[in-house]
Amino acid sequence: MSAGATSTAARGRPLVRHYVGTVEEFEPDRFRTFEIEGRPVGVVRTAAGFFACRNRCPHQGADICAGAVSVGTMVPSQPMQYVYSADRCIVACPWHRWEFDLRDGEGIQGITKKRLVTYAVEVDEDGRVAVLMRGRKGAGS
Repeated sequence: MSAGATSTAARGRPLVRHYVGTVEEFEPDRFRTFEIEGRPVGVVRTAAGFFACRNRCPHQGADICAGAVSVGTMVPSQPMQYVYSADRCIVACPWHRWEFDLRDGEGIQGITKKRLVTYAVEVDEDGRVAVLMRGRKGAGS
Protein backbone atom coordinates (compact mmCIF):
# COMPACT_ATOMS: atom_id res chain seq x y z
CA MET A 1 0.00 0.00 0.00
CA SER A 2 1.41 3.40 -0.89
CA ALA A 3 2.14 6.10 1.66
CA GLY A 4 -0.90 8.18 2.53
CA ALA A 5 -3.35 5.52 1.29
CA THR A 6 -6.14 4.11 3.39
CA SER A 7 -7.36 0.56 3.77
CA THR A 8 -10.71 -0.76 4.89
CA ALA A 9 -10.75 -2.03 8.45
CA ALA A 10 -12.78 -5.04 9.52
CA ARG A 11 -15.20 -2.70 11.30
CA GLY A 12 -16.00 -0.89 8.05
CA ARG A 13 -14.19 2.34 8.87
CA PRO A 14 -10.99 3.07 6.96
CA LEU A 15 -7.54 2.97 8.54
CA VAL A 16 -5.95 6.37 8.01
CA ARG A 17 -2.22 7.13 8.16
CA HIS A 18 -1.29 10.14 10.27
CA TYR A 19 2.33 11.17 9.75
CA VAL A 20 3.97 12.32 12.98
CA GLY A 21 7.61 12.86 12.01
CA THR A 22 10.72 11.04 10.89
CA VAL A 23 12.66 8.30 12.63
CA GLU A 24 15.45 10.74 13.54
CA GLU A 25 13.00 13.00 15.40
CA PHE A 26 12.23 10.31 18.00
CA GLU A 27 14.57 9.88 20.98
CA PRO A 28 14.81 6.24 22.10
CA ASP A 29 12.38 5.31 24.90
CA ARG A 30 10.81 8.78 25.11
CA PHE A 31 7.25 9.43 24.03
CA ARG A 32 6.29 12.28 21.74
CA THR A 33 2.64 13.24 22.10
CA PHE A 34 0.23 14.44 19.44
CA GLU A 35 -3.42 15.37 19.05
CA ILE A 36 -4.75 13.21 16.19
CA GLU A 37 -8.41 13.60 15.21
CA GLY A 38 -9.12 14.93 18.69
CA ARG A 39 -7.43 12.00 20.42
CA PRO A 40 -4.29 12.34 22.57
CA VAL A 41 -1.73 9.89 21.17
CA GLY A 42 1.83 9.09 22.20
CA VAL A 43 4.43 7.56 19.90
CA VAL A 44 7.65 6.01 21.17
CA ARG A 45 10.74 4.54 19.51
CA THR A 46 12.24 1.55 21.34
CA ALA A 47 14.83 -1.12 20.62
CA ALA A 48 11.84 -3.34 19.69
CA GLY A 49 10.39 -0.79 17.21
CA PHE A 50 7.83 1.99 17.23
CA PHE A 51 4.65 1.88 19.31
CA ALA A 52 1.66 4.21 19.70
CA CYS A 53 -1.03 4.42 22.36
CA ARG A 54 -3.73 6.72 23.61
CA ASN A 55 -2.19 9.06 26.20
CA ARG A 56 -4.63 7.99 28.89
CA CYS A 57 -4.08 5.30 31.50
CA PRO A 58 -7.14 3.03 31.68
CA HIS A 59 -6.87 2.96 35.49
CA GLN A 60 -7.49 6.60 36.45
CA GLY A 61 -6.80 8.67 33.35
CA ALA A 62 -3.20 9.79 33.89
CA ASP A 63 -1.10 10.93 30.93
CA ILE A 64 0.54 7.53 30.56
CA CYS A 65 3.08 8.80 28.04
CA ALA A 66 4.79 10.63 30.92
CA GLY A 67 5.60 7.20 32.37
CA ALA A 68 8.74 5.12 32.03
CA VAL A 69 9.26 2.90 28.98
CA SER A 70 11.26 -0.31 29.30
CA VAL A 71 11.87 -3.53 27.45
CA GLY A 72 10.83 -5.94 30.16
CA THR A 73 9.56 -6.11 33.71
CA MET A 74 9.67 -8.22 36.84
CA VAL A 75 7.68 -11.45 36.57
CA PRO A 76 6.17 -13.75 39.23
CA SER A 77 8.78 -15.93 40.89
CA GLN A 78 9.53 -17.84 44.07
CA PRO A 79 9.98 -16.01 47.41
CA MET A 80 13.34 -14.23 47.62
CA GLN A 81 13.89 -14.64 43.87
CA TYR A 82 13.71 -11.71 41.49
CA VAL A 83 13.17 -12.62 37.86
CA TYR A 84 13.28 -10.04 35.09
CA SER A 85 11.79 -10.84 31.70
CA ALA A 86 12.74 -8.81 28.63
CA ASP A 87 10.14 -10.25 26.25
CA ARG A 88 7.72 -7.30 26.37
CA CYS A 89 7.87 -3.57 25.72
CA ILE A 90 6.29 -1.86 28.73
CA VAL A 91 5.02 1.56 29.74
CA ALA A 92 4.46 2.24 33.45
CA CYS A 93 1.84 4.77 34.50
CA PRO A 94 3.43 7.75 36.28
CA TRP A 95 0.68 7.86 38.93
CA HIS A 96 0.46 4.30 40.28
CA ARG A 97 3.09 2.40 38.24
CA TRP A 98 0.54 0.11 36.63
CA GLU A 99 2.31 -1.47 33.65
CA PHE A 100 0.93 -2.12 30.17
CA ASP A 101 2.35 -3.96 27.16
CA LEU A 102 2.76 -1.48 24.30
CA ARG A 103 2.20 -4.20 21.69
CA ASP A 104 -1.39 -5.00 22.67
CA GLY A 105 -2.30 -2.79 25.65
CA GLU A 106 -2.61 -5.73 28.05
CA GLY A 107 -2.16 -5.00 31.76
CA ILE A 108 0.95 -6.72 33.12
CA GLN A 109 0.53 -9.47 35.75
CA GLY A 110 -3.25 -9.27 35.45
CA ILE A 111 -3.40 -5.96 37.32
CA THR A 112 -6.53 -5.06 35.36
CA LYS A 113 -8.72 -6.42 32.61
CA LYS A 114 -8.83 -2.95 31.05
CA ARG A 115 -6.42 -2.40 28.17
CA LEU A 116 -4.40 0.56 27.08
CA VAL A 117 -5.62 1.66 23.64
CA THR A 118 -2.85 0.97 21.13
CA TYR A 119 -2.41 1.87 17.46
CA ALA A 120 -0.33 0.38 14.67
CA VAL A 121 2.75 2.31 13.54
CA GLU A 122 4.44 2.15 10.16
CA VAL A 123 7.74 3.57 8.98
CA ASP A 124 7.90 4.15 5.23
CA GLU A 125 10.93 3.84 2.95
CA ASP A 126 11.73 7.55 3.50
CA GLY A 127 11.85 7.12 7.28
CA ARG A 128 8.52 8.86 7.91
CA VAL A 129 6.61 7.56 10.91
CA ALA A 130 2.83 7.14 10.65
CA VAL A 131 0.19 6.15 13.18
CA LEU A 132 -2.69 4.12 11.72
CA MET A 133 -6.07 4.89 13.22
CA ARG A 134 -9.64 4.16 12.23
CA GLY A 135 -11.54 7.21 11.04
CA ARG A 136 -14.13 8.53 13.47
CA LYS A 137 -17.72 7.34 13.12
CA GLY A 138 -19.64 9.68 10.84
CA ALA A 139 -16.47 11.47 9.72
CA GLY A 140 -15.95 12.09 6.02
CA SER A 141 -18.29 10.75 3.32
